[in-house]
Amino acid sequence: MGFEVQIRNIVAIPLGLIVASGAAAAILALLASDWKFFPPAFAIVLIVAVGAGLPIYLTARAARKDTPRIAAALGFAVGAVIPAILVFWSIPDQASVGGTVTVLDGRYTLAGWLQNLALLGGFGMLGVGGALLFWLLVGRGRRSSVRVGEARMPALRRTVLLAAAAVGFIAAAIVISYVSKDRSCHNPLRDGRSSIGQSAGFDLMVGLDQWSLIEAELQEFGHAGGWSIRSDVRMDPGFPWLQISLCRAVGTQVLVQGLADRREVFVGVYYPQLGQGWQPDFRVLHHKLEARWPGQIAYRDGQGRQIARPAWAAAGNRPDLTDFTDRLRPTRSRPKAPARSGSGAAR
Repeated sequence: MGFEVQIRNIVAIPLGLIVASGAAAAILALLASDWKFFPPAFAIVLIVAVGAGLPIYLTARAARKDTPRIAAALGFAVGAVIPAILVFWSIPDQASVGGTVTVLDGRYTLAGWLQNLALLGGFGMLGVGGALLFWLLVGRGRRSSVRVGEARMPALRRTVLLAAAAVGFIAAAIVISYVSKDRSCHNPLRDGRSSIGQSAGFDLMVGLDQWSLIEAELQEFGHAGGWSIRSDVRMDPGFPWLQISLCRAVGTQVLVQGLADRREVFVGVYYPQLGQGWQPDFRVLHHKLEARWPGQIAYRDGQGRQIARPAWAAAGNRPDLTDFTDRLRPTRSRPKAPARSGSGAAR
């Protein structure tokens, strides 16, 4: 009987980690108002729980210090570790939220530190909740209340329910990932590949005040050429955002992303089929934007160093941009004239 209880306790630890991580990820998805956020959040939380939380728990358990208070304190530390790394690892030169400056000359302002403390506290409290749930499921206090023989079936039932909950969270992550997967041409990895290299790109050196004009130019280009368009442009000064995707079913994708703090908009093209089939249309787009913002285009190599105008941008004659819609619009054959009947049909 003692061996059976020991085995059940060993099984309960990984199951408890899965359930506690799944519950924390579900809360994050609810706060984000997007269930597509659940699978990656579940994976990240579970990795942190196994890599940091589990060794700490086993150490406290060996010292017979696995109490709710200790679990809460350690849970806070584990929950705040990733935000702390993000806060201190990479600090931008300038940043602001809602018009309030949070980073100035590469240093956090008072508002920035308050924002960071709120972020660390929020994730820390999430870690506290996950740790207390884990302790409730597998903690020593829980085990000591089970009497041999008297509570054998309830203990088995709890283990079965715990296993069912763990399987449920894993199944939910798999199903949500499958259902929410983007299978359109806007996802260059839709064929199952794990990565894809950029075929070409350039930087349009303009600021936030030009984003609406860029969106209009891309909309015009896309509609004229029969491209599928996804546009997400937010002019909020606290969190400006520009991301526009244009693609065709054959596979060519143009991705446009804006960085307000650096006053540049990146335009890149991806071509899953490999080869040079992307060049004609991308060259037209390049010349269109260059005509609209002359002298504002820069080219960079793979290491981010500025380079001269690449061959694909200089190749061929520049199209007449006033008539570029005719260049992109699919060619339509003229209808045949009806055949004449009678003696006049053939002479």
